[in-house]
Amino acid sequence: MIDLRGKRILFTGRLRSFRRFQVQQLAIILGAKPVNGIDKNVDILVVGIISKPYDQLLTTQKLTYARTYGIPKIDELAFISWCQWRLDQLKTTL
Repeated sequence: MIDLRGKRILFTGRLRSFRRFQVQQLAIILGAKPVNGIDKNVDILVVGIISKPYDQLLTTQKLTYARTYGIPKIDELAFISWCQWRLDQLKTTL
C-alpha cells in the first residue's frame, strides 16, 4: 500500500464513494495534500470512473499527463483502503 501522507494527490474521473470536495477534505484530515491541477509535482493520481461516448478514448487530460510523466496512479478503492488504514493508525494513537 502506498502511504499518501504528505503526498500531493490529484483526483480524476467520477468517484463512487464521495463528492470531490468531501474526498479532498478527507485526504487533508488524514495527511495527504490534495491539489486541483496536474503538474510534475503531483505525487499520485487517484483515478475514478472515466466515462466517454463509445467513439472516444477512455482517458482524461490528467490521466494522459500522468502517463506521459510517469506519475503513479491508484484507483478509488486503493484510496479508500489507505483511508481505512490511516484511520486505524490514528485510533491506536488515541
